[in-house]
Amino acid sequence: MKFSIENNVLIKLLQSLYTLTNSSLSLLILNNVLIKVFNNYILFIRNNTEVEIISKVDSCNIINTGITTVSVKKLYNICKKLSSNNIINISLENNKLIIKTKNSLYSLSTLSDKEFPKINYKKSNLSCILPSNALFDALSCTYFSMAKQDIRYYLNGILFKISSNTMYIVSTNGHRLSICKINISLNISDLSIIIPRNGILELMRLLNKHKCSINIFFNSDSISLTIDNYIFTSKLIDGIFPNFISVIPKNTNINISLNLKELKNALSRIITIISDKSYGIKLIISKNKLILIANNLDFEIAKEIIMISYSGKDIEFAFNAIYILDVLNVLQCEILTLTFTDNGILKIISSIHQQLLTYIIMPMKI
Repeated sequence: MKFSIENNVLIKLLQSLYTLTNSSLSLLILNNVLIKVFNNYILFIRNNTEVEIISKVDSCNIINTGITTVSVKKLYNICKKLSSNNIINISLENNKLIIKTKNSLYSLSTLSDKEFPKINYKKSNLSCILPSNALFDALSCTYFSMAKQDIRYYLNGILFKISSNTMYIVSTNGHRLSICKINISLNISDLSIIIPRNGILELMRLLNKHKCSINIFFNSDSISLTIDNYIFTSKLIDGIFPNFISVIPKNTNINISLNLKELKNALSRIITIISDKSYGIKLIISKNKLILIANNLDFEIAKEIIMISYSGKDIEFAFNAIYILDVLNVLQCEILTLTFTDNGILKIISSIHQQLLTYIIMPMKI
């Protein structure tokens, strides 16, 4: 195996592969990148048994074909600290990866490609095309509601549900629910898949670096996306996601309108005194006034008052302040409408880039 490549090209692709987390401490080869050199192109592959990212490069000079694996961390750090304008010569000699530039020489240990894991998935003809920023925005507006290591394993990811040219991207931890609705060109009656948390975070990192049209392929046991010269594949969670439509309250009798930035700033200030991990605060709604109150075990108290548009009876609810802040951080409107049911369930509806957003936050006791 022998080829030469511009260092800035190599650095860019390694950046996208380097972040993939090794989920198994016992498989050391998962710390490596698989390099497959063909006659006209090279594939650089990372895999952690759940997620696979493949980068294809054809802007290089290939002298000899071959295959090997090498530490992605070492290769990336070496290239990053060399001049980005350098041409790097890479070859495999006596099971060592040789990296040469005009004034530098490195020899790295390799592992056999035969030990490198592969994600074998069942291909499907179900696919659609989306702008990368549309999918990135949808995930950015929902990912924070995913559960973390919940015993209900199907909550530790995001649901992609497709029905009649509509895709719903949904996440919940049982206490809050985030839904983004996108129009797509895939007219099927029903398709539901759950992408695990690790796959979602890696996909968001990749989407954030590329502005392009992407192809999404829905396989029976995985999802694959082509993003520029990358192919991203993630295994799916085998489970049944809760019926999120049934959770959305239909009768929200209490409506208040206020300035989003004022509420966001007030919540950001008030949580500084909260020591409880539940981040519980009281919301007292009265005539043209929203009062936020928080306290802690040291008997410290924080109080914020925001002017609102409301003329109903006085009401008091309690919520996790972080849950509300997460929503406010992604919304882009100036005036926000909060709607509540009589028993305190909070519903927020907004939109971003023609995508409909719905958020449900359950009340709490403090």
